[in-house]
Parts: sequence; structure tokens; C-alpha cells
Amino acid sequence: MALGLSDWASIATICGGVLAIAVLWYTARQVHQNTKVSRGQFWLELEKMFSAHDDVHLRLRPGGEWHSTGKGPSTPREWAALEDYMGLFEHCEILIEKKLIDLETFRALFSYRLGNIIVNPIIVNVKLVREKKGWKHFIRLLDRLDIQVPQRSPDPTLDSSG
Repeated sequence: MALGLSDWASIATICGGVLAIAVLWYTARQVHQNTKVSRGQFWLELEKMFSAHDDVHLRLRPGGEWHSTGKGPSTPREWAALEDYMGLFEHCEILIEKKLIDLETFRALFSYRLGNIIVNPIIVNVKLVREKKGWKHFIRLLDRLDIQVPQRSPDPTLDSSG
């Protein structure tokens, strides 16, 4: 039995369909792989952004001069550095809120840094009590991560202007 022109056209259509499915599968696989690589690059880039604030981070971590010692930022430069650091967390909250970054990965990599901030009574009192209206995203991130802000009474002797 000889194949006619319409038979060959049907075979070509089927082969074209199979080829199209294979190309779509391969493309989807590549997109998935590229997405994973991009996410990894993003987390590494975010780590670099946080490392730009190492001076503040080192002061806040256990053993640092600001870690639950009753000491904290005291000059305008120190307050500005702290605000930049806290501002980076606010950007992260916005990205988490828009589902652009993964909450659980963020929690695993960076939540301890937030804990280091809130054990400092001066920072909590000035930034998260007295000036809390200006730190809504930061406070929302703490809430999202179930990190409790210690409640302190405003202390008129603390001056956030440095």
C-alpha cells in the first residue's frame, strides 16, 4: 500500500507536534534551571548587601559593643549607619510581601540579625517605640518572623539625633 500525499502530510503533522512538545519541554526545563540559578545569585547578592553593613552587624552581635549592653548608637554617623541597616531589612520586607523572595530562606539566613537588633534597649526605645511610625515595614517584618519587640517606655534621655 502506497502512502498518498495526505498520509505524508498527516505523518509530518504528527512529527511536527512531537517535535514541538519536545522543544516546549526542553525550554520549560531551561527556564526552570535559569530561575534556580537567578535565585541563587540573588541570595548571594543580598548577602553582599548585608555585608556592606558589617560595622553595625558586628556591634550588634553577641560580644559586640551594642549587644544588650546598654550602649548603642550615639553619634549622627552611627545612627545613620544603623538606619541604613534597618532600611535594608525594610526593603526585604517589601520583597517578601510581594512574594519576590522566599520567606523561609530569608528566615534561615537573616532572622538572627533582627534578633540582634531588638535585644538592644536603646535601639528598640528610639526606633521601634518612639519612632515606630517611621519603621512600619521593619516592624511588619519582625511580626512576620514572629520576633517580639520588647515593649519599653519612651525615655526622654535617649536622643535619636545623635
